[in-house]
Amino acid sequence: MTSRTDDRSWITLHRLALVLAVMTFGLIVWGGHVNSTRSGMAFPDWPTSNAAPMLTYHPSEWLWQSDRFWEHGHRLYASVVGLVTVVLMAFTLRATPSERRGGWTILAIDTAVFLTVATAIVGINSMPSVFTELVMAGLAILMAIFFTKAVRSQDIVRIHWLSQAAFAGVCLQACFGGYTVRNNLPDWTSTTHGMLAEVFLITILGIVYLTSASYRAGTVRNTLSAGTRKLVMATWLVTVVQFFLGALTRHTDAWGVSMVWPAWSETEFFPTADLWAYSQVVIHFVHRTMAYVVAAMIILQVVRYRRGTTIMAALLVGVQIFLGAAILWTYRGELVTTLHVMTGVLLVVLNTFTMFSASSAAAPQRRTVATSPDLGVGRAVQS
Repeated sequence: MTSRTDDRSWITLHRLALVLAVMTFGLIVWGGHVNSTRSGMAFPDWPTSNAAPMLTYHPSEWLWQSDRFWEHGHRLYASVVGLVTVVLMAFTLRATPSERRGGWTILAIDTAVFLTVATAIVGINSMPSVFTELVMAGLAILMAIFFTKAVRSQDIVRIHWLSQAAFAGVCLQACFGGYTVRNNLPDWTSTTHGMLAEVFLITILGIVYLTSASYRAGTVRNTLSAGTRKLVMATWLVTVVQFFLGALTRHTDAWGVSMVWPAWSETEFFPTADLWAYSQVVIHFVHRTMAYVVAAMIILQVVRYRRGTTIMAALLVGVQIFLGAAILWTYRGELVTTLHVMTGVLLVVLNTFTMFSASSAAAPQRRTVATSPDLGVGRAVQS
């Protein structure tokens, strides 16, 4: 097999992962708009929509009604993302030598996951809720196992386990979506649903990065100090935590407990002592305060590690704080609220790529592309 063929295979895998990442970004923003427009319960049933099969639900029933359009469109969009995830998993499964991916065992696991999830989805309306909950718990455990294997692996095998984690994650996300609707949008499931989307996106971004030409060529230079790497990792972590706090603020309606910015009220800069007894006040205040922490760390990050992603993050974080304040000024205007979600996702994406880059810079080995007749694609090896 020629190196040119290997390069084309890597490029195909990279492009497939990139397309999935872009689609996932759009899906998260779309899901945010479902929440912004209060469209989450446009249909009280799932996986059907008004008792009609999702894929055959007549367009005239949902295209021209705002809440149905956003919710049903979200469901259809998610189905396409799930399909592309399966294609990505199949591609990496085929590219990984059998002995390095667990042989037929992993195929049996994937088949069992698919059949179990399909059974849970089809029978969600008639089965006890505990069955769906057990399926979701099993998928979460499976994701954790696959992530652990990915961390301990190298080259195409690491990508293989990340794609397996993505497959388990998209199945878990589908179950959570249906479970959330079936239980009338409880705060904890809605928030978890949003965070799972972020975990899934970060997983796909990992595949995008590992299949990129710069990573495979080993062009990342080992020039970062340990302190800078720790700063980058901490910045990424607080950004993800802030996204979680934002999701919690949205889904608990904690955004409206203070309608003034930057002070808490017209007369007080901080919440008064009697307000701290309310969870919504605590959530809102922590989310608002964490925004300044994230901003400070992103600015410090761009000073210590100047690159395209850190500069863009530094520019966007100011926009994000403005949009957060604008939500209060517009009384949770739909467009402003969705833009706030979109910018939050962009910050996670930028800081994730920065974290990947800084982590790679910590490794002194150089990666080269080797040809293996067993792989079907080139594989990165340490030299």
